[in-house]
Amino acid sequence: MKLPFWSRLRLAPRIGLVIIGGLLAVKAVDKLLPLVIRPPEIMFFDRDWLLANLADMRDRSLAVSAAERPAALRDLPVRRWLDITSLSAEPDFRHGSRLGAFADLHLQIAATLALAPQDVLLMADDLDDPEYSPRPLVIILPPLPIVMADVLDERRSNMLSSDLRIAFRIGPQDWLLVTPKSDGQETVRMIRNVLLPLFAVVMIGLLSIWVARGVVKPLDDLAAAAEKLGRDRELSLVGNFNAPELQAIGSSFNAMQLRLKRFVDDRLQMIAAISHDLRTPLTRLRLFAEYLPDQEQRRQLLSDIDDMETMMSATLTFASNQLKDEPRSAADLAAMLISLCDTAADAGHAVSYDGPDHAGLICQPVAIRRAFANLIDNGCKFADHVRVGLHDAADCIIITVADDGPGIPADQVETAFRPFTRLESSRNRETGGTGLGLTIARDVFLAHRGSIELSMAVPAGLLVSVRLPKSAG
Repeated sequence: MKLPFWSRLRLAPRIGLVIIGGLLAVKAVDKLLPLVIRPPEIMFFDRDWLLANLADMRDRSLAVSAAERPAALRDLPVRRWLDITSLSAEPDFRHGSRLGAFADLHLQIAATLALAPQDVLLMADDLDDPEYSPRPLVIILPPLPIVMADVLDERRSNMLSSDLRIAFRIGPQDWLLVTPKSDGQETVRMIRNVLLPLFAVVMIGLLSIWVARGVVKPLDDLAAAAEKLGRDRELSLVGNFNAPELQAIGSSFNAMQLRLKRFVDDRLQMIAAISHDLRTPLTRLRLFAEYLPDQEQRRQLLSDIDDMETMMSATLTFASNQLKDEPRSAADLAAMLISLCDTAADAGHAVSYDGPDHAGLICQPVAIRRAFANLIDNGCKFADHVRVGLHDAADCIIITVADDGPGIPADQVETAFRPFTRLESSRNRETGGTGLGLTIARDVFLAHRGSIELSMAVPAGLLVSVRLPKSAG
């Protein structure tokens, strides 16, 4: 479904709206998550209260045996806010040697418990955004009274931590580990912290892909239309683009197609009309030549008339585009090439074929036969020997036509495909030809979504390589 408002927007506002929409979606999810996942609790501990309770834990632990210690600590009122774990070895968390208030707290705990500083371990991790802490937040306040304004921002004096751990020695191998009481939501919050950035990336990525597709698809349509216009010389109008800029490009492209098609059609029609109108005077000339008393003059005149009729026939074929109107059907390309080679050999030319006896292809048989006949005839005119090869691959058929003639220089390859072009370095009037053979052949191969390449053969001559995809039909 197309949105009228969206269709009227230019590309720059669309990109801006996509970015803003993605950010708003991420922000909305961020605000809705606390309704599903409970935010971390915030515990305020008075520093002196914490020190006194640590001392009480130490005293109760030392007053009983190691076996009775868990039961003695279980009934402490402080267990409402703190988890106390008795350990038989030094805990493995890293002691953070911090500066400021936490460093002072470490020394105060050691002094309160009458322990050396190395017998007290303190870890207090901090987060840039406490709202995303997976564990309960702890704020250790200096002795009251205190102004409770901007408590979360006064981290240096208030000692805010997202992962507070305090451990102290109570025996040669025995330790007590004190941590804020868990609410059981740590894993869920950690998953949330991973999924929220991932959601932001996916959301913005999907919206960006949506906008990009709206830009790329019209460009793909333009490329396909241009390719079809160059291959079939037929109009392929584009439209229904959903952005003003793209609509303007599409309209200009359609107008260009119409002008170009009209330009080409007018000139091809003129050429076809001239070629057609020349048939009547050529017929008169042929009748006149039959009455010439001089046999040599008669032979020369009839030869010239034959050349002109050949040129007109090729010109009409090229101008009328009739080869491309042929319906496609299954054809045996190998048998077709063998037949063409045999016909050329019967005419006295040295032409050989190398390849399988059969190779099926869905194509326009008459047009394909005409194209390969042009290639083989060209080789016969300018070389002593022509070699035709066929390779039947999985997805295409590759045909090569190689000769030992003068070849075509690399800088004149594109010129050789131009209509009515005869390369003086390799062709002259004695060889005949209209300059349309390669032009017609390339048009036929392009209409089959194939390709044709000219290169120098080894050790000398011209190598024509044709690739025809089997899916062209």
